[in-house]
Amino acid sequence: MTAHRSSTSRSTRTPATVLARRSRRALRLGPVVALALTAAAGCSVVDALDQTAYCRPGDPVVAPLRVAPGDELEVDVPGREDGVDCEPRLPDRARYGVSIMSEKRSDDPDEGHVSAALGMLDPNSDGDARGTVRVPDDFPAGDAEVLVRLQYAKTLCEIDPSMSCAKNPFATIEVTG
Repeated sequence: MTAHRSSTSRSTRTPATVLARRSRRALRLGPVVALALTAAAGCSVVDALDQTAYCRPGDPVVAPLRVAPGDELEVDVPGREDGVDCEPRLPDRARYGVSIMSEKRSDDPDEGHVSAALGMLDPNSDGDARGTVRVPDDFPAGDAEVLVRLQYAKTLCEIDPSMSCAKNPFATIEVTG
């Protein structure tokens, strides 16, 4: 025996009633979908846009605070910037790039401030890193910043272009002449 719909039930299906039924169904499913999305995202921005946002390092601690060109600097990098929702466990490939930037500008107006890469530090499982770098022999005297940048792991600022983020963590030192 085959079931047939009556013609009377079909005549009550106007576009308005179909739309109303769909709207009620969407309203019932909306909280369920929102709950599922929230659970999948873990209520955080750690996995924003299907990419993991790793924590930027905190401001480095540098010693000594006064160095001459050619001197060594001891750099301690805390593994996590405070107050940011991010993944603290860095992938194995992650490194901290250490650089120095002088307050002095280059003679070439297109180059900006005098800067130099000082090396890479390997973070431990907590994201902390410690190492020694050398100030270039030809680095100019004056105030300078030792900057740390997370390499080979994207931070939230790199994943979400709508974020307004501060410059890389740094410590100020004086390079003597």
